[in-house]
Amino acid sequence: MSIKERLLELEDLQIEQTLPQLTAQQLDDYVTSLNSFIDDFPGLEAEIKGASVSKDIETMRDKALGLSDRLAEIGADDIAAECRKYASSISKDKLARFEAYVSFLLAQLAALSIDIQLALFIGEEEEKEDDASHAPDAESSLAEEHEEHEEHAAEMLKPDEATLEMLSGKYILAVDDDPQCLDIFKMAMKDVPCKVVAVTSGAAALEVLTTVIPDLFVFDIDMPQMNGLELAQAVRDSGSKTPIVFITGNVDKNIVMKALKAGGSDFIYKPINPLNVVGRIIKALSPSNAFLSKTYKHKNPGQ
Repeated sequence: MSIKERLLELEDLQIEQTLPQLTAQQLDDYVTSLNSFIDDFPGLEAEIKGASVSKDIETMRDKALGLSDRLAEIGADDIAAECRKYASSISKDKLARFEAYVSFLLAQLAALSIDIQLALFIGEEEEKEDDASHAPDAESSLAEEHEEHEEHAAEMLKPDEATLEMLSGKYILAVDDDPQCLDIFKMAMKDVPCKVVAVTSGAAALEVLTTVIPDLFVFDIDMPQMNGLELAQAVRDSGSKTPIVFITGNVDKNIVMKALKAGGSDFIYKPINPLNVVGRIIKALSPSNAFLSKTYKHKNPGQ
């Protein structure tokens, strides 16, 4: 699957009409714009949060309008329009409403940033494999396509019968040093016929692995003593090819790339949105989601 096809799967980007018409140079320019947004988002997020803490309405408005312009540049037109609408109407009596919207917006954009990074990274890796498959004497090693990106939130919470059958009996090991995050995760999964075992440390996770073989790992990246990347490396070093979904509150490109190279196939962003969880888990457990785990199981995330 090409980078264009992967980007077209991202529902938050309204690029269905424009992207297919781009020349190779125009596509390179668009990818540069996407990478610029990914690189700049952590700083933009910090600036908006800082203005929100200080209750500086003018700065909040300016930063939100600037963010709206950046979103329009990458084709996230619906989010950009909503952001501009809220920013234009901010006032002292509507400050609490705007702050609530900003929290929602930043979580939405963090997820979008990660999805764009996945689309670009996986697309590049699959194109490399495609090139290799056409080289003389090269073995055909094209990766299977991933499942489509998660459906709308309401649909995520109501998997169809075939999906429920596929999930039935699956064993998920979730690891996070924050018990509240684990509770939210388990609550999100309550209607899914999987067995979720939750522990609060890497050491406890490795102990669980002495007696069971999970079908999916869900690791928080930022944990004390043994972080999620180190835990993933220990799992991969043991020979496990089990899919890994990382939980993170950090969308910095370096962190995301390290997580992918540690064997991760997807991300759940903090603060955890229960509406987002089920779709990510379904995608991770789907048989076609083996590409990253297969390709990166031996790579050290510290490299």
